[in-house]
Amino acid sequence: MCAVGRRLRIGIGVALVVLGLFATVGGVALVSLVGADGSIGLAPTRLIGSGYAITLPQVDVPSLPDGQHVRLDVSLQQGDRPLFLGIGPTSDVDAYLRDVPIDVIEQIDQPGAASTSPVNGTAQPAAPEAQPFWAITATGDAPSISWTAQPGEWTLVVMSTPPRRPVNVTASGSVTLPILGPLGFVLLAIAVAVLGAGAWMIVRAARARKSAS
Repeated sequence: MCAVGRRLRIGIGVALVVLGLFATVGGVALVSLVGADGSIGLAPTRLIGSGYAITLPQVDVPSLPDGQHVRLDVSLQQGDRPLFLGIGPTSDVDAYLRDVPIDVIEQIDQPGAASTSPVNGTAQPAAPEAQPFWAITATGDAPSISWTAQPGEWTLVVMSTPPRRPVNVTASGSVTLPILGPLGFVLLAIAVAVLGAGAWMIVRAARARKSAS
């Protein structure tokens, strides 16, 4: 093997090793994050708002191939008053809470906290459980829901029932997309294969150089 060929193979091998290392880190992170079932968990998170409701808007659920569905699990820890937990179409929730003072979740700050922004208003909302548009609801001292999400734009709503302000609750939950579990292991297997191929090319080129000398 000529010197140029050996250097080329070593260069390709190094590139594959670097690519394999990055992909391996990504695969390990994905497997650690979602696990075998494709579930991403949310640690118990404090939600504090001065209005009648705390909302998580624009939960955009796409149409997925091969019958895949997103599952959303949410539960509230027991507080000092009965609670309402619901998911409804964003347009209907917006109409229901129009001119009502609420707090909107802008960002989940792991672990255990969320950033919210207030929306001012003067109206008082009607009882949430009486509204007909919800896709899923739960009420009680510690309500929880497990929802197989349908494609569309949805909003999650947390309120006291009957509606009272302020709202101060702790929520936990998870989002599950089953395809993410196998995807992590496939990515990890490919990454290890690329890493091994790069190392093999470097070792073989190095041996050829030693034999030539």
